[in-house]
Amino acid sequence: MSVAPASAVVLAGGASRRMGVCKALVVWEGETCVGRLVRRLVEAGCAPVVVVTGAFDFEPPAPAVRAHADAWTLGMRESLRVGLRAVPDDRPCLVTHVDRPGVAAETLRAVREAGPTRAASVVPYYLGEPGHPVRISPAARRRLLEPDDQPLRAVLASLSEVSRLDVDDPAVLQNLNTPADLRPAERSET
Repeated sequence: MSVAPASAVVLAGGASRRMGVCKALVVWEGETCVGRLVRRLVEAGCAPVVVVTGAFDFEPPAPAVRAHADAWTLGMRESLRVGLRAVPDDRPCLVTHVDRPGVAAETLRAVREAGPTRAASVVPYYLGEPGHPVRISPAARRRLLEPDDQPLRAVLASLSEVSRLDVDDPAVLQNLNTPADLRPAERSET
């Protein structure tokens, strides 16, 4: 059975106030956060990969392309809309935040390939907690492009086809928000 192609959107438009510098360009375990995510998304079979910039405008590593959210101050939903408009509308799309660079390529691939149908959205769970990346179905994509401000979680809850995928990857819950989060000794492996 062949798996339908999927695109990917990396949300990197925030101001990174708690980090103090652009999170996307922070080096974590030898790679920039954005570089590591792009590499792993490509390894997982995603194409195209779109990186949404905002407060910091930078060129992502190839083969990713940049989509700039001019109105990034309106919040993550606006950045998500910019990213979704930049990918094909007839296929699922993995959406992740740039501050989750530790997610394994195998987990990304599992999220991409999971679900009863190509039409389902998929949310990974680790120890009962929902995480990222989320696979957005074409139907969810259309709903997210509507002119309201419901968060992604609320939109997914309103859809009939959303699958839960239990994964053994704590990085789906990871958030690199402060300089302390970058120190290996302080990073939780549980």
